[in-house]
Amino acid sequence: MPNINEDSLSLALGQKIRETRKAKDLKIADLARMTGLTVSMISQVERGIISPSIETLKKIGNAMEIPLSYLFENGEGATPQIPTGEAGIQQVQAATHRAPSPVVHPHQRKMMSPGKGVRFYLLNPNLKGEIEFIYNEYEPGSGTGSSLYSHPGSECGLILTGELVVQINEDIHVLKAGDSITFNSTDPHAKRNESDELCTCVWANVPPWF
Repeated sequence: MPNINEDSLSLALGQKIRETRKAKDLKIADLARMTGLTVSMISQVERGIISPSIETLKKIGNAMEIPLSYLFENGEGATPQIPTGEAGIQQVQAATHRAPSPVVHPHQRKMMSPGKGVRFYLLNPNLKGEIEFIYNEYEPGSGTGSSLYSHPGSECGLILTGELVVQINEDIHVLKAGDSITFNSTDPHAKRNESDELCTCVWANVPPWF
């Protein structure tokens, strides 16, 4: 996996939330009222002091009318500097005719961390397609949040290592390595690792949720 410091990601995420809030001319108190979160929590998220859960990020994204993926954008799509002269012309011509690669190598995976101890790595080249493919890591004791959440579409997952508890409504499913699960994302659900070992799994959402 790419070696990305979670604290650095929390700082970058908090800065993106703060910049977006200010661009929409919202005060922290406004965002707190719109999300039902406390002013203190939003302030700590923006300063990178705490890592928000998926549940918290979704509330913030919905309130500011932005997809979660926007909060994790890091400028990778910026136009690179092209050398001048003949070499520059050749590079521009090559880039113009080169189709985007459908392959994502391990070091190219974009990390999206929705909470402390939870790491999501995007396996798609981007989120412009009809399916979202994610490699997940859940540290012991971590999860998607204290409450159940839901979103449009359907999803399926495969446990690679460790153990993951998936709750769908009132039903509890304990998944171990090799187990898979499929369900409607509109059903309130949550995921957590109650074991003492790292859980790794791959997950697909249709349509993309981030």
